[in-house]
Amino acid sequence: MTPNTDTPDDPSQLNTFFASLAQSERRELLSILGAASEPPTEEELAVALCTRAESPGNADPDGEHVARARQQLHHVHLPKLEAARLIVRDTDSETEPGTVRRADHPAYEDEGIVDCLAADDGAEDSLDALFEALAAERRRAVLDVLSHQFHPIHLETLARELKARESGTVEQAVPSDAVERCCVDLRHAQLPMLVDAGLIEYDREEGTVAYEGHSRLRVPWMHSTLGPNFRSQLTGDADRELATLDDRESVISYGQWLGERADEELFCLFTHTDMLEAGCFSRIVRAAREGVDVYLGTADPTVREFVQETVPEVVLWEPETGWLDLPFEGDRVGRLVMADREAVMLGTLEEPVGDETPAEKAIVGEGADNTLVVMIRQLLSAHLEDIDPEETETNLPV
Repeated sequence: MTPNTDTPDDPSQLNTFFASLAQSERRELLSILGAASEPPTEEELAVALCTRAESPGNADPDGEHVARARQQLHHVHLPKLEAARLIVRDTDSETEPGTVRRADHPAYEDEGIVDCLAADDGAEDSLDALFEALAAERRRAVLDVLSHQFHPIHLETLARELKARESGTVEQAVPSDAVERCCVDLRHAQLPMLVDAGLIEYDREEGTVAYEGHSRLRVPWMHSTLGPNFRSQLTGDADRELATLDDRESVISYGQWLGERADEELFCLFTHTDMLEAGCFSRIVRAAREGVDVYLGTADPTVREFVQETVPEVVLWEPETGWLDLPFEGDRVGRLVMADREAVMLGTLEEPVGDETPAEKAIVGEGADNTLVVMIRQLLSAHLEDIDPEETETNLPV
């Protein structure tokens, strides 16, 4: 299918979008526009940008400085933001100065993007590197592949999976010469930029790559989409009360997304070993360190020991057999993720064939009154006090 180049989720358009954000001045411009009561002129934008850049209390920046800033705005920053469809420049006539306003773009409904535009933590260089790294579809795919792994993988393994994705075929059908060309591109063009942004670890001597993540990175971006469109991309339907995920990769990605959306409480249950992938773990760590109450039940003793040493804030327990019995014929519960008691993913495992990883499917629901959310919330409420006797009252739904 030919991508619709008029949609923000077209990969080439997303490349332009992320590249436009890889500069702190442009993010600052979007922040100024978002706070403006009326669309400002380019001159007013230049003054506002200089005022913020010099000092918060400087209400009268140097005229020459403003003139240079306006030149940069007119010839560099605004054209890039316009190409990304993030702004609209309105010109009433040839003589009147034009104004600038935010366009109607899903980025302004993406909580991760909004947080980055409002960021004032001195991490501008880190954000520049993050968005520059995201400004290529293959680099985004690298992050997605690595976030689903348990351990570092070899460069050739990564290249083969990428080529299989890009060509829409199985990994075994990817020609060796295509894998080698992809390896060369990864070594010399893609991986160095991801390393510089702190998103991955690349061991050149061993030839292995591993996911590291970033505190501002969001799961939908790795899938070449934005937050408002992510559920419909995975499930095919954003409006149904209950939606389904039909493959393990979608289950992992959705679980990671719920993990990074939790503001107060994150509940995770894994009933099978080898289920806490690198991307899932990094989001559990981030949530715990940001003050979210995290409950993690896992049948893997190695994971429990590692989590206890790495993130002691996480409340750990070992789920007993039948702890969450639900009537799924032929299947059993594999993973459960609940964020703030308002969004749930319940995954089931099929019986494995030999030594293969069990196939997974899941149902998802969102909203405090959602049928699935209410059911899971009621099932879990009786267990939370047993898991954490010191649990205190919260404002979360019960």
